[in-house]
Amino acid sequence: MRKNKFLILFIIFFLFNNVIVNAETKKLDINKTTVEEIMKVKGIGKKKAEAIINFIKQRKGIKNMNELLEVKGVGKKTLENIKKMFEVKESYKKK
Repeated sequence: MRKNKFLILFIIFFLFNNVIVNAETKKLDINKTTVEEIMKVKGIGKKKAEAIINFIKQRKGIKNMNELLEVKGVGKKTLENIKKMFEVKESYKKK
């Protein structure tokens, strides 16, 4: 009986942990992001976040994350940090 309880608890823990990991690794669509969301990226404050959002809006969406290097203040390191949380979804890549 004790082994069954342990096994059930282990399975529940494994499933719960797997859900949390999957939720944390899902990337957001850079073309639909908000200032608040992009400010969560290390090294990005409100002004830089606003510049990124304005850049994306002016272009009516970006097709490649590397386009963000054209934004003043976004260098390779900042771009790598952005890429950890965001991606360009397929619908924008086809335009």
